[in-house]
Amino acid sequence: MSPIELHKRGGKPVFLPKVQDGSTESRSTTAVDSRRREELSVGRTRGRTDGSWLSPMPDGHAFAARGTVMAKQEGGSLSGLYVFVASYVVLFAIAGVLLFGPSIFPRSELLVDGLLGHEALGLDAEMDCNSLRNVTDVKFVNNGWTKTVYSGFYLGTPIAIKTVNPKGISLQECLDRGEKDKNVCYQRSASKIINETLLLRQLVHENIIKVLGSCIMPAQSGSNSYVALVTELGEPLDAVRLLQLPWEDRLRLALGMARILYLLAHSPLGSLAMNDFRHQQFVIVNGELKLSDVDDVGLEEPFCVKNEDCVKMLPLQLRNASWAASASCSPHLRCVGHNERVNVLRAGKQVIQQFLPLGAPAGLRPQILNLLKGYRDASWNSARILLETEALVDAFASGKYLETNEVFRADSLPGFVIHDEKDLPGQFDYPCPGSTNSVNCVHSVYSYQEAAEICSADPRCKAFVIGFGKTWTDRSLAIFKSGVGPASTKRGFQLFVRQQSPR
Repeated sequence: MSPIELHKRGGKPVFLPKVQDGSTESRSTTAVDSRRREELSVGRTRGRTDGSWLSPMPDGHAFAARGTVMAKQEGGSLSGLYVFVASYVVLFAIAGVLLFGPSIFPRSELLVDGLLGHEALGLDAEMDCNSLRNVTDVKFVNNGWTKTVYSGFYLGTPIAIKTVNPKGISLQECLDRGEKDKNVCYQRSASKIINETLLLRQLVHENIIKVLGSCIMPAQSGSNSYVALVTELGEPLDAVRLLQLPWEDRLRLALGMARILYLLAHSPLGSLAMNDFRHQQFVIVNGELKLSDVDDVGLEEPFCVKNEDCVKMLPLQLRNASWAASASCSPHLRCVGHNERVNVLRAGKQVIQQFLPLGAPAGLRPQILNLLKGYRDASWNSARILLETEALVDAFASGKYLETNEVFRADSLPGFVIHDEKDLPGQFDYPCPGSTNSVNCVHSVYSYQEAAEICSADPRCKAFVIGFGKTWTDRSLAIFKSGVGPASTKRGFQLFVRQQSPR
């Protein structure tokens, strides 16, 4: 049976709610129920095609749900965390009824669409259980402790699908702890996916993976239940691949990380803790860094009684930092700012310091070293990290790192002969370090002078071409050539031919 055919058997779907934004008035001690680290990333893969991506619930009778909690807002706006918790309770009550046991209501009286749809929680039109029938080219991506991830295409759009891993370590450990009912263990794994869906819906941001849809399909005669989360598809944040990226692209990832840190510290749910800060938690989508795996995120600062408790809670490498003595325990018995500082430390150690310094322009190194120090001892909070990273981007984009950042006239460049409206497409290309691709030698430049300096420093370079191409920082793209021949006419392009030094 094909994976798509598995959708066509089953009952009425339940769609996970999109929780509305709210304030941070209430910061409950509720935490995302996830203790196991996921060894997976939602990304492109060379993996095999696998048709069992809908993670069927194990055979056998599930536990009977005891009831359904229904809540209605009575005027006024709920805080973000309150809405999150309220929707979480409502969802689990209904999911328990539909997924894991015979319903205590007739199926036609569940009013699923009214309770979890547009009227209750503002769900936008998106992919649902029925949409999964149209997913094509489904391929296995990765297995984690709890989840299996697949890639596919929906109406031509690449997507990622997270579902329960029926052979995952989380499910097996549940059984090893003495639980005899596989359905109960399945429910616990499924709940993590539901947790993640609800949290991602709260953290809507350009650097958070976008939820495209979700599905809870109840068991029916002859079919099993399943839970699925659908998101946009990204490329894994692979360490080797990172080092092969042009420095400008890595700078963009550093800016994305700074924005993620700021979002985590100022989310609608309060200050969040990334308890598992590794490459595997992130993907790259169209050049942007995105946080994709949030089921190990904590929603609370550590508990404390006195200020000294907050110092003891810090990782060893931070306890002697200059700012550590000011760590304080709030009147609500929470270590204020703990999550933010630890997130900064882990982001610097696990991600930023591994790729930002390598290949950076020499004129930017003092700024980079200063930024890395702010990460290393967490002496900067997320707002300062973001501010300094934006300043680094501005210095690169505006050529402030150059000895001179004057934009020389294109018709006057010492050491080069300029040919207007000319190009050498597909001719004299050669690979070079730091290029934007592996075939041509292409660099982003602030000015014609910078391109000329790059060419003059490379013995292989005999010419370069500048056209309309721009990078994400609005810098021009220069294509360097190892020779010169008959040039093609191309409007808006300029060919700069290096003059031979007199012998």
